[in-house]
Amino acid sequence: MRHQLRTLAVAGVLGAALLVTPVTGGLAHAVTGRAAGSEARLSTPIGLWTGTVVFEGGQIEAKVSFHLDGAMCLHPGPPGPDGGVEGSGTWTRTGFRTFTFQGTERFFDGAGTTTGYLVTTHSATQRHNVFTGTGTATFYDAAWVQQGDPLTTASEMRRTQYYPGPHC
Repeated sequence: MRHQLRTLAVAGVLGAALLVTPVTGGLAHAVTGRAAGSEARLSTPIGLWTGTVVFEGGQIEAKVSFHLDGAMCLHPGPPGPDGGVEGSGTWTRTGFRTFTFQGTERFFDGAGTTTGYLVTTHSATQRHNVFTGTGTATFYDAAWVQQGDPLTTASEMRRTQYYPGPHC
């Protein structure tokens, strides 16, 4: 009985989401390619993720969300007196448990003036609530002039919640 109620609740939530949200190819495959329930939920990156991105010369802790409509949001925390960063992008399913995502981050000073950009592209493989990925990161100045060669990056992220939160 408990399993049936859980399945009905998941199907109801997915049904409501489909009624009010445009369906991307990734979700359509996840929902129609598998029975409603945990397998479909675990094979899509929708939710809030935290983890580490490693690049030549360092690593950073990252927090990102993937949304039902294909949006991706960076969650860097509030800016400080010297400035901060904000970012967004998109994600696309490329197969069962695989996806790509692209994003642009804007860096700004304490007055809110743009000081530069970072453009990232990643390919990821998801196994339930963990994904690993590789990609590139390219820095640009405020006038969009590329600064150095693109960096190769690797990421490992863990889903911390299935609800991705508000859009960026």
